[in-house]
Amino acid sequence: MKKLIFWFIFITVIVSGCTGNIPVQIDINATVESAVSSALAANKDFVRQEILDYSQNIQNTQIASQIDQKINNAISELKLADVNLPMEQLTVTPTLSISSNTKDGCTNRFEYVSDVTFPDGSMTLPYTTFTKSWYIQNTGTCTWNSKYKVVYYSGDNVGTAKSFPLFTSDKIAKPGESIIASVKLYAGEGHNNDYTTYWSLQSDDGEIFNGGTAQNIPLSSVFHVGSQYNFYDNLSGAICSDNTGYFYCGSSDKTSGRGVAFYESNPTVESNYAGQPAIIIAPPLIDGGKTSVTFGPVRVPRGTWLRSSISCRPNAPLCNAKVRLYVQVEGLTPQIVTESQEFNDGFVTEWNVQLSDYGYHDQDLTYTFEVEAIGGADKDDEIVFQVPRLTDKAPIL
Repeated sequence: MKKLIFWFIFITVIVSGCTGNIPVQIDINATVESAVSSALAANKDFVRQEILDYSQNIQNTQIASQIDQKINNAISELKLADVNLPMEQLTVTPTLSISSNTKDGCTNRFEYVSDVTFPDGSMTLPYTTFTKSWYIQNTGTCTWNSKYKVVYYSGDNVGTAKSFPLFTSDKIAKPGESIIASVKLYAGEGHNNDYTTYWSLQSDDGEIFNGGTAQNIPLSSVFHVGSQYNFYDNLSGAICSDNTGYFYCGSSDKTSGRGVAFYESNPTVESNYAGQPAIIIAPPLIDGGKTSVTFGPVRVPRGTWLRSSISCRPNAPLCNAKVRLYVQVEGLTPQIVTESQEFNDGFVTEWNVQLSDYGYHDQDLTYTFEVEAIGGADKDDEIVFQVPRLTDKAPIL
């Protein structure tokens, strides 16, 4: 009886694995390493890394031992020789929490904390490349090193590569520490397409592992390709700089006197209206201070508008800044397509720029928002860009 049940469980596991319940890519060959290019920020803690070409074959030699372990555990725990259970209760369904024991005997595990960029449900335009980032915690006992990776797991294969380094330098994440994991995704052609893609982590010895207590919850990105691109969804993937150099996009800390660029969900503007998401940009606290935030490239079809409502903070009487929007085709000089002077006059400036009026359509473009202090630097020089977006919806006049 024990032997019969053993083979029933074994066959069930094998069949389940063959029907796709174990979404593991098996390749006996070694991993093909990548060519990586980095654009460094002035602050060494923040590095933007572009993947030029990356292909990988995931080796998994643990499946056979995993199946054996599941069978042995089932037999041992149920004490099958002494328990009279219906056969249907003895089915073992494997999960892809691939064995969490590494060669050093530690356990790889993580817990999803939150989305950092491009939260699920975000919208983007076709032909757009963007960075999806998650905040995750190392809840295992292994220390993650620079050889750990974020790898494609299942769902829509929309990554610009099959895997991305977990770290951009020789960093580590000890058990209990939290980090940001990122991948680059590409939105394809066509409107009204929904995409869902799942990503896992891979250890330095090739082990694939997911989140949650059972290690069966991969990282996910759910987005819609439609008629609007929101700049605030992509702030962490932008390039931020001031008179001193590059800085981290997302920081609101002005104690150092550096420029800042960060997201707020519902700031109040000069008209005392609130309730719309915005990017806040401020120059450094020096004379002639200037801060720039560059997004893209983002391809736009003919008839695309760049729109935003711009103002100072309502309780900032000394606010006085020049605000400009640059658009650039790769290899060409950036062009100013609109600019305005913002001071605390109780009004909001509306930017409604039809890009095709400047010859911009069906091209990969970068967009730079620039804020320059006028008449000396002041902490009041924070400019609110409400709902900065690319859209096919023309303004209502």
